[in-house]
Amino acid sequence: MKAPEIRRRLEQSGRTQTALARHLGKSKDSVSRLVMGMRGISADEAEAIKEFFGDDQPQGPVFVKLPVFGYAAAGSSDRVSIASDQVLDHVEVPAGLVRGDGFGVRLSGDSMYPRLFDGEIVIAERNVPPVRHREVVVELRDGTALVKEYRGTKDGFLFLWQYNPESEVRIELTKVRAMHAAFRWR
Repeated sequence: MKAPEIRRRLEQSGRTQTALARHLGKSKDSVSRLVMGMRGISADEAEAIKEFFGDDQPQGPVFVKLPVFGYAAAGSSDRVSIASDQVLDHVEVPAGLVRGDGFGVRLSGDSMYPRLFDGEIVIAERNVPPVRHREVVVELRDGTALVKEYRGTKDGFLFLWQYNPESEVRIELTKVRAMHAAFRWR
């Protein structure tokens, strides 16, 4: 922590150099020189200053609440609606885990077993492109969506994979509204 930051923190907190001097066990003159940048700060003093301002308190992770849509059957023909008015639940995830706007989809069925399990929540990162051999939530133009493993696109088709039974799922790209990178949450 540098002198300008200490001055700013003293002003913002309404605390005084005298109180800081007492906390550090130093003279007011010594702390004044420290705050003015006229002397260096030892590692022990830096830790004590953090403690003085309450920086030693561990801060837990900040969570964001994401909507969870439908019970998406992970099967080859069953799909889920992810319309914003059909939120069934919310899930809290650590902030920063999801790039951009995210949402959850609760799975039903075993077509993605053993990769994804019945009842798990898949978190989709809206408008983040999928990665080959990773989960993807595919929104279709008919308002439904499905969860599969992304394999790629070619010749106007989207290629997906399901595990149970193992088979390739092929969808015309003209039927796809959006694809969102996804990952298993719970």
